Amino acid sequence: MFLLIPIAFISGILTVFSPCVLPILPAVLASGIDGNTRRIKGVIMGLVISFTIASLLLATMVRVLGIPADIVRAMAVVLLVIFGISLVFPVIWEKAQIWIERYWHFQPIQNQNSGFWGGFLTGTSLGIVWTPCIGPVVAAMATLAAVSSFSITMVLIVFAYALGTGIPLYFIARGGSAVSQKLNFFKTESQKIRQIFGLIILATALFIWTGADKVLQAWTLSTLPASWTQIATNFESRFKINDQLNPQNKKANSGETVVRKVSLQNDFNGAKVKKEDLLQGCFGGKDCIPSIDKPKFESAKQASWLRDEDIVFAIDYKDVQKAYPQTILNWHEIVNDEISGNPIAVTFCPLCGSALAFERKVNGVITEFGVSGKLHNSDLVMYDRYEGNLWQQITGEGIVGPAPRRNEILKQVPIITTTWGKWKKEHPNTQVLSRDTGHTRNYDQYPYGTYEQDDQLFFGVKGLDKSLQIKTVVYGVEINRSSKAYPESVFDEKKIIEDTVGNVAIRLEKTKAGQIKVTNLQTNEEIIPIRLFWFAWASFHPETKLYE
Repeated sequence: MFLLIPIAFISGILTVFSPCVLPILPAVLASGIDGNTRRIKGVIMGLVISFTIASLLLATMVRVLGIPADIVRAMAVVLLVIFGISLVFPVIWEKAQIWIERYWHFQPIQNQNSGFWGGFLTGTSLGIVWTPCIGPVVAAMATLAAVSSFSITMVLIVFAYALGTGIPLYFIARGGSAVSQKLNFFKTESQKIRQIFGLIILATALFIWTGADKVLQAWTLSTLPASWTQIATNFESRFKINDQLNPQNKKANSGETVVRKVSLQNDFNGAKVKKEDLLQGCFGGKDCIPSIDKPKFESAKQASWLRDEDIVFAIDYKDVQKAYPQTILNWHEIVNDEISGNPIAVTFCPLCGSALAFERKVNGVITEFGVSGKLHNSDLVMYDRYEGNLWQQITGEGIVGPAPRRNEILKQVPIITTTWGKWKKEHPNTQVLSRDTGHTRNYDQYPYGTYEQDDQLFFGVKGLDKSLQIKTVVYGVEINRSSKAYPESVFDEKKIIEDTVGNVAIRLEKTKAGQIKVTNLQTNEEIIPIRLFWFAWASFHPETKLYE
């Protein structure tokens, strides 16, 4: 990221030649109108320093302290007004000096309102209120500072941009000063010149206070050629800045493996859910519940800690059998695994009782999945470590980010929910997920109290269907947008059920291993059912039929 420092510096220089500098240009030009170069230096130094600090800290202060950004902007405008008035009416500054000396026993620096420190105050205020047409470099640094931690490199990049802007402005102000000093009026009427400078400062403050600077900027951006208004952005785009600043924007080829640190997608354009429908399920944001990314396995004999009645989520895939105990998944919810060279994610939502397995591929790219910390209708919302998309666990559907705009749905892998005793008997060579997860958890303890037995929900569900007791375990089947739920208890009486979903004839059969096998009788293809609580199935399939 150090390579961005010279790019930011050049981008700052180019910004001076764009229309975005217009709101502050009069104040900068007027700073040396009376030949006072100390004031020019103060304005530029104050501008560079305050812009750097404001770019990195303002968003954080607003977020942490809850101070509206407009309040900070208004305070800077007030400083400009005070300084401008003191220049237009010198008697005010003189009386302020007398008051300070009398009550604070402090001798102010003489004429500081017209010298370096007066200029520094002006520049500091301008640096806070000025919003230039910044390119992706400074914009990304401000965003990272607001949501993450600071770094020396980050500060240097923004400072380089501000310095790049400040240096040309300094020479522009010096040039204006040199021209003004060739005129006799400017040489003989120094007091009036300072008053003129004060009026320009007041006019600038009024311009910014009314929001006219933003109106002017919007007008220039929409009216003038982009080659001029976006000169800095166009320059930065040549260096593929976005890929350097935000790696999750960099696309990979299908079949590649990409696992990287990402931010959760927050662009709801094309999203499958409303922002207000996503609830925060646990503290700490993404990965507040840690996924298991390097799972270890042991033999059935070694897994002596498992009881026959314990629930396991089991996979028989490409001649490999694996069991994932619920007692472990209660605490981790996602296992990023690999079976016969195929990347698989085993997922479980304790609040919905739903266990599903998917191929770990997003737009053809192999990646990992993690717990986003968010819930939708009480169901686990996953995220991928390639693009940061949000995914609905029950449907496997991308719901926020580029994935839903592609209408992407994860490919399911067959998984069954059964007891350890039944699975072990039918698959004695099965592998079992080890409790050596790299995390310290009490896997003998259920973390949700009596949740599985009572009628209480920890989080809201829209359109809660109480046709059955809400936590009745059902097997959900969906075919061509038609869906039907089969209570688990019906298979205690009938091992084989023939029925129709929509217009499609199906057969449901309970195997000795506890699997509910569903077959499309028209195509003889296997359908993967979902075992979960009734309320969860109904919330994502509101038009579902119920087998009776």
